[in-house]
Amino acid sequence: MALGAIAVMRTLAAADDVLRVTLDDALAMLRRQSPELLAGTLKVQAAAGDVRTARLLPNPTVSAGVGNLPLGRTNPPGLSVGQTVTANVGVEQEIPLWGKRGARIEAAEQRRMGAEAERADLERQLAFEVRSRFVALLEATERLRLAGENLERYRETIRVSEARAREGDISPAELDKVRLEERSFAHEVDDAALDRREAAAALLPLLGSPAADVDAVGTLTIPTAPSDVEDLVGQALARRPDVKAAERERTAAEAALRLARREPLPNVTVGVGYTHSEFQISGDLANQIGTTFSVPVPVFDRNQGNIIRAEAEALTAGHELDHVKLAVAQEVRSAVTRYDVSRTRAQRFADGFLRQATNARKAAEASYREGAVSLLEFLEAERTAIQTARDNLDALREVNTAAYDITRAAALEVSP
Repeated sequence: MALGAIAVMRTLAAADDVLRVTLDDALAMLRRQSPELLAGTLKVQAAAGDVRTARLLPNPTVSAGVGNLPLGRTNPPGLSVGQTVTANVGVEQEIPLWGKRGARIEAAEQRRMGAEAERADLERQLAFEVRSRFVALLEATERLRLAGENLERYRETIRVSEARAREGDISPAELDKVRLEERSFAHEVDDAALDRREAAAALLPLLGSPAADVDAVGTLTIPTAPSDVEDLVGQALARRPDVKAAERERTAAEAALRLARREPLPNVTVGVGYTHSEFQISGDLANQIGTTFSVPVPVFDRNQGNIIRAEAEALTAGHELDHVKLAVAQEVRSAVTRYDVSRTRAQRFADGFLRQATNARKAAEASYREGAVSLLEFLEAERTAIQTARDNLDALREVNTAAYDITRAAALEVSP
């Protein structure tokens, strides 16, 4: 099973449909072809359509008609339809007053800008996801490599043990124990291969790539990150797109409230019409022109319900903005704390834990081959070294993810 897992990984590594990317390449692919970001761009375009609609004036109304068609006896008698008919044509135009159009445009424009900010915030969040999943893939790939090395090294131990058994240094029962222990090393390879497959599967959709596998190019090191909390909080409040989106939403809600309060003030509709009459025998003018002027009277419907709703929505938008700002500050503080803790943990491994566990394993392995220590003591040192290596990789993944989380929380790479 373990050999099969390693073979599969090697086959994938040589396949033509494997995507080989650095972190910068991955971020470029995200911004260029991520389905989620492309959908976010379309939402901005839809909001721009609302702005265009808000800028349009009401359409004029054109009317035409004929009248004075006789029914029964005419006066004077004997007149034909052609001698009595009148025809008219006219056009009416509603004129928006009281700043309604300006408020409507402002609300739509603010929502468009809010959609742009939401799209930028989506990119900020997805960039963090790409970074964290890229690091997870690096960690899984390295763990698979270490698991394969551990398996090969332990198989060498089996060969040494078989030689010692032939010489009578160890019993057949102890040799069987040595051989049985190979299972745990093989299982570790299988688990690492599955973890790496899952890490690749989590990264590829973010990149918008149909590739079968992805090879992350890079190394896991302890990164540096800014740690001035108050400065980072200030940057986050000034730069975070979700804060900007909440501000745009509040401004849009205030513009919508102004519009709702002005809606009861009536617009004026003016018109001009032309009439041609064939009933000139009665004294009608053959051709005449007239104008119309109409104003609705807001007696019953004064937009009371919409005003109440708009007031509530404006207050809600203000409270939501306050909530976003409070949450942003705490996100930054938590991200900095997480980085400090994970960096200290990773540094402990770099400063000594990893070296000590490796030296202890090598010493135990050499002593076991010489018969100076028991199989149990050797296996204990081997397991401790393996677990220490795993913990080191976990710590490196965590500190890199925490550093990227500071970038995400403070929006350090997002244009204001």
